[in-house]
Amino acid sequence: MAQAQPVAPALTPASPAPPPNWVASRHPLGWLIDRLLAVEPLRRLLFLQARQLIIRTAERRGIAWRARREELVRQAEPLLASSTEAATQAPPYYRARFHAYQEGNLCWAAAGEAEQATDAMALRVWPGETLEPQEAQRRLRDAIFAAIAPSLTGPVRTALDIGCSVGVGTLALKDWLDRREGTDVAVEGLDLSPQMLAVARVRDPEGRIRRWHHAAAEASGLTAASVDLITLQFVCHELPADATRAVLRETARLLRPGGVVALVDQDPDSAVIRRLPAPIATLLKSTEPYLEEYFSLDLPRALEQAGFGNVRRQACDPRHRVLVAVR
Repeated sequence: MAQAQPVAPALTPASPAPPPNWVASRHPLGWLIDRLLAVEPLRRLLFLQARQLIIRTAERRGIAWRARREELVRQAEPLLASSTEAATQAPPYYRARFHAYQEGNLCWAAAGEAEQATDAMALRVWPGETLEPQEAQRRLRDAIFAAIAPSLTGPVRTALDIGCSVGVGTLALKDWLDRREGTDVAVEGLDLSPQMLAVARVRDPEGRIRRWHHAAAEASGLTAASVDLITLQFVCHELPADATRAVLRETARLLRPGGVVALVDQDPDSAVIRRLPAPIATLLKSTEPYLEEYFSLDLPRALEQAGFGNVRRQACDPRHRVLVAVR
């Protein structure tokens, strides 16, 4: 039996917003940032500065960034081969230089630091509050799931977290669904980085996630009409627009009729996002190669074009939104 849930604020119809000035190449500020990032030595310097800033800030807030990285990588390295599907090939867009890593997500540094980066991201959502990293993470996920809940009109027996990274959101999803349904829900994760998946398995020692899939989100190879709920948590801003559309089509194929998809990501309407100071915006843009495409894409319309209906949006915190749609 599904347990009663707190009543969330009503979802409101989604409406596209223009990209923030610092993202838009046609705006003077966005244009200037693009020109600065086109100078390779400067771009590398910004990468280094962004990375150092992230680590210093996280460790000041109580996140054991470097020690945890060493621990996770040491435990995950023996699992790499069994986390790799030889037939899975990373598309060219996935080999971009994400998050101040020259190898993007396909390296041990990225995998060993993803958990810490996710906790740091949660802390940044409420900069004026004194929160422990895990408290901020719980608050972030609780707000996300509260936004999804009103669209789940039937039981959820199977769920898939696409772009699961090291499983922070996947395990939180599993906890929430088990509480909601009062039973053991079959939750799976899917990602293109075998290093990330190896770390996810380390972080899931009891095997609570039914399977960690090494596959492309736009061509998963999974059974059609087999999933009740699919989440993409902080994924779409890391995809070019064409890849996002392809992933949404694959998501529609995987969901059962009446199934729900939830996209969690940066909110184009967020005043915090739109008013980022130019230095911070430059550092952010230097580590996120597809931000302009993300902010320019009308995601609600893309969902409709992929076969979804009842598309709604809800701001779940000062920086992020949840888009929920029904197959």
